[in-house]
Amino acid sequence: MTTSSVAVEIPQSLYHRLEQAAARLHKPVDNLVIETLQAALLGADEIPNYIQVEITALESLDDLALREVAESEMNLKEQQALQRILDLQGMRRLTDEEATRLIELQTEYGRVLLRKARAFALLADRGQPLSVE
Repeated sequence: MTTSSVAVEIPQSLYHRLEQAAARLHKPVDNLVIETLQAALLGADEIPNYIQVEITALESLDDLALREVAESEMNLKEQQALQRILDLQGMRRLTDEEATRLIELQTEYGRVLLRKARAFALLADRGQPLSVE
């Protein structure tokens, strides 16, 4: 795979959130950024229908509602569950039930990322500031 490098300045608070998310997921920040961009830049044919419907519905929201989506996160209970299963995965082979739950949680994480990315894109299209501080 051919790669390219790009230097991007981001607010310190956003970088801190990236570091926290990467630590929770046991991933380097670089990998998390790449995965987030891949999720955010999926082609329409790569996004499940139910998520496409949610993303399309964002277009009808006002700026304040879009900002709320852009600043949203996976709920704390699910974040903690994801962290527990990832910790278990690092220690032993997951049971079938745990592996299924991991897929569900990763899918939810991806859904949240796609919604956030689309909300940010719509705000940018509307000329709104993108700072999340």
